[in-house]
Amino acid sequence: MNKIKVNFEKMYYGFPVFLVSYYDKEGNPNVTTISSSYSLRDMVALGFSSKGYAINQIKEVSDFVINIADSKLLDEIEFCGKNTGSECKKFEHLNLTHVPSTTINAPIIKECPISIECTLTDVIESQNYSGITNILALIKGRLVDESYLDEKGNLKVSAFDNILYIRDGVNRGFRYMKKEQ
Repeated sequence: MNKIKVNFEKMYYGFPVFLVSYYDKEGNPNVTTISSSYSLRDMVALGFSSKGYAINQIKEVSDFVINIADSKLLDEIEFCGKNTGSECKKFEHLNLTHVPSTTINAPIIKECPISIECTLTDVIESQNYSGITNILALIKGRLVDESYLDEKGNLKVSAFDNILYIRDGVNRGFRYMKKEQ
């Protein structure tokens, strides 16, 4: 293997793409696309552009839901990533159904097979990473469509058809986890 040093603006090497839903400070449901995350036990970390409407609302309202979409929702993911919640109420433009969580004060997206209910605990902003806001949140609940569970209630990994995001600063693309038949 011959490796060549590159100078990409960024390098996303296949992160899961998901929809983050929340109520803004006026109580309107909204949603954005995110691809920077990791979770460990009951903690999740997300990365946002500091200027984004969603992160500034979440910093005020605290509760949000991570909704794992499947490949059927690629158009919705693209729309939510390209449009800002400050200019449009995205749910009004999409065939997505928001339903209130019974655990936190945030909407769940019915069409997404997995929803993770979260409450903000920490906001991390540093001069070393200007324009980036990282947050930590406590996972308060996990909801999984029954088709993603086996007869014992465990995840059926073979049912996953989620979307991965890849980008180098110029080119971007999506890949899908292959569903086993």
